[in-house]
Amino acid sequence: MTKILFVTLHLWLLSTAAATSKSSFSPPLRSSSFVAPFTRPARLLSDLGAQSTLSDEATTPQQLMDVRELMHLLEETYPSTHTALSDANNKGNKHKRQQWARTRNYLYQYRANLSRSTTTSSSTEPTTKKRKRTTRNRGPLTITHLQQIISFLETTFPNHPELQAHILQSTPRILSKHHSIESRLLPTVEFLKELYGDMAGSDGKEGSMFFEAIKRNSNLLLVQGVGYVGDGTTTRTEENKSGDHSTSSAAVKVEEYLENVVGISSQGIAKLKKNQPTLFQLSLGNKVQPAVEYLLSLLLGCNSAIDSIPPKQKKLLAKIVTNHPNLLQLDVDSNLRSTAHFLRDYCDLTDSELATVVGSNPSILGLAVDGNLRPKMQLLTNVLEKGTKQGSSSSIDASDVKKTALRKSILKHPQILSLSTSNICTKMDYFDDIDVKSNTCKSDNTLAVRLLATAPSVYSLSLAENIIPKVDYLAALWGWPSLSNKLCECPLLTLSMDNIQQTLSFYNMTGYINLPNKEGMTTENAGNVRSRYIATSLYNRLLPRWNFLLKEQERKEQLLGVLAVKTDDTSRAEATKYHLPSSKTPRDKVLLPPIHLLAGASDEVFCRQLNLSLSEYTAFKEEAAPRLKFNSQFELWLKTGRPIDMITL
Repeated sequence: MTKILFVTLHLWLLSTAAATSKSSFSPPLRSSSFVAPFTRPARLLSDLGAQSTLSDEATTPQQLMDVRELMHLLEETYPSTHTALSDANNKGNKHKRQQWARTRNYLYQYRANLSRSTTTSSSTEPTTKKRKRTTRNRGPLTITHLQQIISFLETTFPNHPELQAHILQSTPRILSKHHSIESRLLPTVEFLKELYGDMAGSDGKEGSMFFEAIKRNSNLLLVQGVGYVGDGTTTRTEENKSGDHSTSSAAVKVEEYLENVVGISSQGIAKLKKNQPTLFQLSLGNKVQPAVEYLLSLLLGCNSAIDSIPPKQKKLLAKIVTNHPNLLQLDVDSNLRSTAHFLRDYCDLTDSELATVVGSNPSILGLAVDGNLRPKMQLLTNVLEKGTKQGSSSSIDASDVKKTALRKSILKHPQILSLSTSNICTKMDYFDDIDVKSNTCKSDNTLAVRLLATAPSVYSLSLAENIIPKVDYLAALWGWPSLSNKLCECPLLTLSMDNIQQTLSFYNMTGYINLPNKEGMTTENAGNVRSRYIATSLYNRLLPRWNFLLKEQERKEQLLGVLAVKTDDTSRAEATKYHLPSSKTPRDKVLLPPIHLLAGASDEVFCRQLNLSLSEYTAFKEEAAPRLKFNSQFELWLKTGRPIDMITL
């Protein structure tokens, strides 16, 4: 028994020794003193040291794509020329990092997406097929790939290194198109060159429009639908389906249709080529022509041939296409028609009213219904509902009242539908603050509601640069307590600040109000000038009437003087004796005509009440009013009070 145990122990010791001797033949690790003499960077040495471990495993796409080496190639190929040589190195490096920040971020994001695509392709879940269609399993970008893109840019834009660098910095997605240079990038360049031809850019040189367009929008190089796709199949255009693989023929057909049929001028075609060159690569029969014909049917309210429409509507159609070419890129059934039907049904618009809305604001057809128009319409409806509660009767359906209010507001200013919801809400909050300062916030018919119903164009004005300065100016004139009600009398906020100040200067110079030279304009007689009088046309009503009265006063030695024929109506005779301020009239003898006659009455009432000849005033107004607006004496008169010399007009 003892002998057996001894033999077993001996055999175990021999096997242990053999295993130990085999492991002792492994080579020793390098010491730090041995690595030190090498001049290679530590990062490269670590990569070399890791090769032995990577050799047994498959190299991942992330390890094959070195972003630093790629960025080093780009920065060395296109060194920064904007930083002076005398600048500090840290300043130059910071500027270079800012120039290439978008490109660097794109490369890192590209490399991060490689792991996602690899994980998705190796997944065995049922949803794998769906994800494969949305996530491309692209390979890593290498130095060779970047050199191919750089070679393409140098060939396409010779002697323009700044433009080449600008393309790589502003549109780094072009780096991933190395596999489709022949099938996509080159056909796109040929299409754009044929499209622009010899068009001159801002420098006036022939053929420079192509370079200027790429500099303005380098994404044009990545437009889809030009050239061929990878396996040699053609694009989706109608021309290519029929066997014509040239995109220039499609561009020519679209250009001829827009110019000869739609009636766009050569200047308009040049504008479209400059701002929307992708329009000319669309299919004429499948995209451009159906969209144009549907826009025409909206403007006319019925289907009609484009050759037989009135010149006014054809001119409007050409204007819409020129200013809103993106509408032609939308699908008629899923985009244009669905949006038009939503507007008509939600606002209860007739065909003619829908034509008015589309003609005034064509961009509305490009807005999303569920993501944009519907929430905005609901907001406007809820706000207008507050103002319709007081005047609505129980016999009328509430929904009809709300639709009527919304319809009227949109017809007055269709552009309000192009504003964002946050923009509208911000201005409503500001108008609510005015109600608080005016002590009128308890009423549901707030200033925001009344302006939306009577003057919705106010909401399209800039709050900081337009609305607030005018409100502060008028608050100094009237005071905050009465401001809210006065702003609702007429669309005063739609006037420009210069218009308001000039009209108030007229009332100041004529003696109706007394404005101080500095801020704090509130005076005792400021309430006499209502908002409707400030909104009165200065050049078509106030100035012609005032100067005609001055002319009559000089001729009769007093305003309406002594009536040529005395009548028994002595009260009317006394009421028609007025004296305007002049060099011959003492201040205590000045008697101004009522402001409601001067600013608010019609020409017939004005002449009848002041005993003037309507025919003489009409002739004077037609002759003098057009020149009053451009007379240089007017500004001098506003400052000094010197009368305008009508003889020299």
